[in-house]
Amino acid sequence: MTKTANNQITIILATSNRDKVRELRPLIENSSPLFSVFALHEIGVEIEIEESETTLQGNALLKARVIFDLLSERFPFMIALADDTGLEVDCLNGDPGVYSARYAPMPEGKSPTYNDNINHLLHSMNGFENRSARFRSVIAMKGLLSFPQDSFLFEKTADGVVAGTITFEPKGVGGFGYDSVFLVDSIGKTYSEMSATEKNSISHRSLAVQKAIVTLKDILTVHSIPLTYTNTPL
Repeated sequence: MTKTANNQITIILATSNRDKVRELRPLIENSSPLFSVFALHEIGVEIEIEESETTLQGNALLKARVIFDLLSERFPFMIALADDTGLEVDCLNGDPGVYSARYAPMPEGKSPTYNDNINHLLHSMNGFENRSARFRSVIAMKGLLSFPQDSFLFEKTADGVVAGTITFEPKGVGGFGYDSVFLVDSIGKTYSEMSATEKNSISHRSLAVQKAIVTLKDILTVHSIPLTYTNTPL
C-alpha cells in the first residue's frame, strides 16, 4: 500500500501556551523521526479555545477536535495533539483541578498569571496540615491517516499522574504554572528546582505523552507504517 512519499506525519500541538510547547515538542520528536511537530503559531494559527468541559479528558479532546477540524484539509497526514493538566490538592477536595489555569479570581475579561494562581493556592491552603497533591495530565490525539486506497480516523487519550506535596512558598526558578510549589515526593525537589531534562524524565506530562506515543505507534504498526524515516514509498 502506497502511503506517503517521505513517511512523515504532521503533529500539531493544539495549544497557544508556548511553555507547554517547549515541554511537549522534545518528548514527541525524540520518540520517532517519523513525526514533524508544529506549534500553532509556527503555522500562522491564532486561536483561543474555551475550555468548557468539566474534566481534563473532556477539555483535551475538545482542543484536539477543534484543531483537527481547522487543519485536517491542510495537512492530509495529520494528528492534532492536545494536553490538559490539573493540580489536585487533597485538602481542597481536588481543587483547583480542571480550573488550574484560571484558579485565582480575576476581574471579568482578565486572566490570572502563574503568580496569581500560586498566591491564591497558598492562601486557600492556610491552616491545612495535609498538603498532599498530585499533578494529572491528559493527552488527547485526533488524527487522520489518508492513503490512496484507505483512510483511518481515530481519537485516543492517555494520562499521567505524579504525586507530590505543596510547599509553603515557591522554590526554584525553572518551569511554569505551579511548578515552584509542587514538591515531587519521589525526588524531593520542586519541578522548578529541576532542569528541563530532569523534569521531562519524570513529569506527569511526560508520562502521559509516553503512553500516547505507545498508542500511536501501535496504530501505525497495525496500518503497516514504518516508524523510521525513508524517502521511498511505503
